[in-house]
Amino acid sequence: MRVAVAGSGAMARYICDEFPKYGHEVVLLSRTNKEVFQNWNRVTQVVTDYSVSSLTDAILDCDVLISMILSYTEEFIDVHLNLIKACQASPRCKRFIPSEYGGDLERYPDVPLFYYLTRDPIRKALQDQKEIEWTLVSVGWLVDYVVPQQNRYLTDAGEAFPIDITSKKITIPGTGNDPVDVTAARDLARALALLISKSSWEPYTYISGEKTTWNELAKLVQQQYEEMKDIQHIGLGQILHTIQSSNNEVDVLMSHYKLIVPLRACSLDPKKVEAHRQKFFSGMTFRKPHELIEEARQDPNRIV
Repeated sequence: MRVAVAGSGAMARYICDEFPKYGHEVVLLSRTNKEVFQNWNRVTQVVTDYSVSSLTDAILDCDVLISMILSYTEEFIDVHLNLIKACQASPRCKRFIPSEYGGDLERYPDVPLFYYLTRDPIRKALQDQKEIEWTLVSVGWLVDYVVPQQNRYLTDAGEAFPIDITSKKITIPGTGNDPVDVTAARDLARALALLISKSSWEPYTYISGEKTTWNELAKLVQQQYEEMKDIQHIGLGQILHTIQSSNNEVDVLMSHYKLIVPLRACSLDPKKVEAHRQKFFSGMTFRKPHELIEEARQDPNRIV
C-alpha cells in the first residue's frame, strides 16, 4: 500500500521505520526535503505548500493519507481542511486519518480546550461529508518520555509530561491515582500500519499499551533513576485556579493540559480497547512502560 504522511516530525520517523516492514511505501509530505529521510527504504519525500492543488498532485497515486502534523494554530485547521479537499479530489486516495492521537475523543471531545478549538472544525468537516473514509485515533499519552532522549525520536516535552527525566522532576496533576492509558510511539506507528490494511474503519479507534496511573509510573521511573526522589502533586483546585486567574498564557495552557488527568479524559474504555485489539491489531504485542525502560537499559543507543 502507498501511504501519504503529512508532517515530518518525530512520529513520521517512527512511521518511516515501521511501515516498510508491513509492506507499505511511504510518501512523506513536507514543505522542504529533510536530510534525515534521505535514502530511507521505501520512503519518498514530496515537497508541498499544502495548497489543495499541491496536495492533490502529491497524493495522486496514494491509497491513504495520514496526518502527523502537530500544531494548535489556525494554520493547522486550514491545512487539514485542504488535506480533506485533496482526498475528495483524488480518484484513489479516499481514506484519511487526521492528527489526533490524544485522549478519549468520544467521551471528552472538548478537553483540553486549546486542543478542541483546532480539532473540532476538522472533525465536523469529516462528519459532514461522505466521499472519504476516516477515523479518529485515541492513544492516551505517548509514554516514551520515561526513557532518555537518546532512546526516542520524541523531543523532551518538559512540563507537558508529568515525569521529566531530563530535569529530574515529577509533577503529577491530581492525586496520581487517576487511571491513564499510555502507548509507545513506535507501537502507535505499528498499529497504524495494521489499521490502514483493514478494509473498513470505525469513527473512533482505540489504541493502548497499558492502563496505569501516574503514581505507578512515577514509582517505576524512580526504580530506574534513583535521583528522582521527590514527587509533587498539583491538585484540581490549583489547576482550576490557574486557569481562572493567571495572566500567564503558558501557565494557563499547561493547566488546561493538566486538567485532563483528574477528569480522566485520557483513560480509555477498556472494552473498546480490547475490541479494537481483536478487530484491528490481532497478533500485535503492545509494550508496557517497564519494557521500554528495559530496552533502553540494555541498549543505550537504541530508539525503543
